[in-house]
Amino acid sequence: MSMYEINRSFVIPVLDFSPHGPYNIRTLLDDLENIPGEVICIFNSHEVYEELKDHKRIDKYCYNKLNAGVSRSWNMGINLAEGKAVFIMNADLHVLPSAIDELEKYLFTLENAVVIGPQGTHIEYPAMQIVRYFEKHTFNEPVRTHDVSGFFFAVHLERFLSHGLMFDIRYSPCFFEEWDMGLQVLRAGLASYAVPVTGFDHHWGVSQADERKVINYFGRELSRGDILAENRKRFIEKWFPPLP
Repeated sequence: MSMYEINRSFVIPVLDFSPHGPYNIRTLLDDLENIPGEVICIFNSHEVYEELKDHKRIDKYCYNKLNAGVSRSWNMGINLAEGKAVFIMNADLHVLPSAIDELEKYLFTLENAVVIGPQGTHIEYPAMQIVRYFEKHTFNEPVRTHDVSGFFFAVHLERFLSHGLMFDIRYSPCFFEEWDMGLQVLRAGLASYAVPVTGFDHHWGVSQADERKVINYFGRELSRGDILAENRKRFIEKWFPPLP
């Protein structure tokens, strides 16, 4: 496949076989079997890497000896991608071809679109609260949002790169990277959108887990609650620092 034939890239960070739900990296690769586009896996564990490194549907991969976290994994995948549209997917996502086609159409027709997905939010920044969720079956027209949910979204690669956008690795291993990208997009004069695409299924994992859940990041064990609190602090210091 020459670089001129690659219109889509699918980037999938993989940590495990998603024991919390009915879908996993194997079922997602099955979904993508008949959907054109290069598949790029970011393996964050040795176990999954060893089992899937020779999978026929995987065109490229990056193997990280330790879990590199969300922001780093997304950046790695985007750096490997050659498609005009880059689809970022959780490994526990179930997706239909219609969802890819519809996202792609919206990505290249909506004004200044650079990051779009089937779920996004409006945020009240002074209170650091989400004031409205736009999720499946709750809206019928594309809407500009402050962020796009990270389990399934598409990136307009040319706009993303030409405006110097990159997921901030300081939010590793997880949390607030979506809010941060939303503000990067606004600062660049571009737009994020939630769009009424419904051809997918997804069950929440770590984002809805107990705050005591342990997340292994670069070999260190961190609690979900501590990560969330620390990254909330980082977000405020970066975007809303106190006046001198």
